Amino acid sequence: MAGGGSVAESVKARIRRGTLIQSEEFRLLLELASVGEIAVHLGKSAYAAILKDFNLEEMRRSELEFLLGVSVLAEGVTFRHYADLSDRKLLDLWLESFDITLFKNHFRRTMGTGEWGGHMDAGRILGLVSDFRLTLVDQEKLLSGGTLRDIVAAVRSEPLRAALSEAIPSRDPSEMSGAEFQKTSFNAGMILDRYYFDNLYAAAAALGGEEGRMLRALVGTRVDLMNLYWIYRARRFFNMAPEEALTLLVKARCRADFELLTKVAFAEPRALAAVLRGTAYEEIFDVENSSDALREVEIESRIKCFLFAAAQRVFLTGSLGFQNIAAYLTLKELEVRDLVAVVESVRYGFDRSKVALLLARPLGKGN
Repeated sequence: MAGGGSVAESVKARIRRGTLIQSEEFRLLLELASVGEIAVHLGKSAYAAILKDFNLEEMRRSELEFLLGVSVLAEGVTFRHYADLSDRKLLDLWLESFDITLFKNHFRRTMGTGEWGGHMDAGRILGLVSDFRLTLVDQEKLLSGGTLRDIVAAVRSEPLRAALSEAIPSRDPSEMSGAEFQKTSFNAGMILDRYYFDNLYAAAAALGGEEGRMLRALVGTRVDLMNLYWIYRARRFFNMAPEEALTLLVKARCRADFELLTKVAFAEPRALAAVLRGTAYEEIFDVENSSDALREVEIESRIKCFLFAAAQRVFLTGSLGFQNIAAYLTLKELEVRDLVAVVESVRYGFDRSKVALLLARPLGKGN
């Protein structure tokens, strides 16, 4: 029989799922004329708490995107009040993705890239989400570090710190070539994500019963998709050899085993659909008829849609357990990514009918 914690957290997750923005509201947002109008509209929704102390009419794109991102963390933290001790540990592990986001943004800012990263800083997050504390990164060391090596020293995990140190050149970023600059950032990001998802999947694998099975399926699907996309990007954009691309992968395996990943690595990037034929992931990379400009956008959109459907399936079972929190936070993250796409389409005057086709949730024939 499920404990009180599992019941409370599952009920909370299902209630919060009911506050997610529906397709009709996304269609309405796509019709608004400015970022300020979008902010005002969201200020009357489930995002009201995170937006309440800001001038919404004058809000800038980067500011709104930052606050939307923090809202996922703020909701994640609230589940600690409903979870038992073991699930709190799982939740804290899940929320380490924000430590990694902060590290990546500070890293890129130190390297001289990433305008958006200037708004995603630990001080502001801790001011907005008072119950959250960084666990993977030392906040003081991170923010005071003036070099890439100083930033790496802020990582508390010794294995992760050692891996990052090996991947990052000791010289100043200004001395790097453009290609080396990009590859350093790419490698550091892969190391961080690999560490995070390896630990998260290991925690899911330690759970038994239906809770463990569903959490492994949810996290494992994300791991599979990341591994496949990392290989694709490493081969296409960084000219990595197949053997080198395979070293980037998360160790965890779900439906994409090492044999399949090896076939993907040795295939031409544009031929992945053929290699994946007969698997659950075939359609994601079936973009042979897409233009070069839209190829990556379509792949990332299909990945979002696949994860959206996987998270929705968790709620259809009615089972109790941490997988409900994980599924809700996945849906919330995807919703924020969709909102960012809407905000940027309005801000930069993109073709909004095309943007609607790239969201995680289907908007239906009415769009």
